[in-house]
Amino acid sequence: MRNRACIFSLIMLLCACGTGVELEEIPFDPVFHDNSSKVWLIDQVITNGKNYAPIENENKDIIVFYESGNCMFQPLKSLGDIQGKKGRFSTFTSDSTMGIFFKNERWDFKVKTLKQNYIELTPLKGSDFQYSLVLISFPEI
Repeated sequence: MRNRACIFSLIMLLCACGTGVELEEIPFDPVFHDNSSKVWLIDQVITNGKNYAPIENENKDIIVFYESGNCMFQPLKSLGDIQGKKGRFSTFTSDSTMGIFFKNERWDFKVKTLKQNYIELTPLKGSDFQYSLVLISFPEI
């Protein structure tokens, strides 16, 4: 009798899960800007399986994403000396893509991996930038 009750409860639970209730998509852009601004170090720049990013962090580039949708790209060494390349970015949760728009170019990516401190982006066909990027939260110095 006890087994029948367990089986009946399991069937009811499975039926309740399939009632056609749609789940709401959760936007993933807060991971990029932390609801304010966030500095990401471009740890890897990959094409054809080869990483072209410098080995030393101080020679790498950064990208800053702001909650407003603005972003800034620049070499870490020039931070504070020159103004970086300003742009806008948009994320699209439904197909896990993002676009970064600068004055005369557009970078379109598939968001392959998205974690709080690690993002892996692969370029989409037609993007002006055809390298995969691995972003890591700016490391503590």
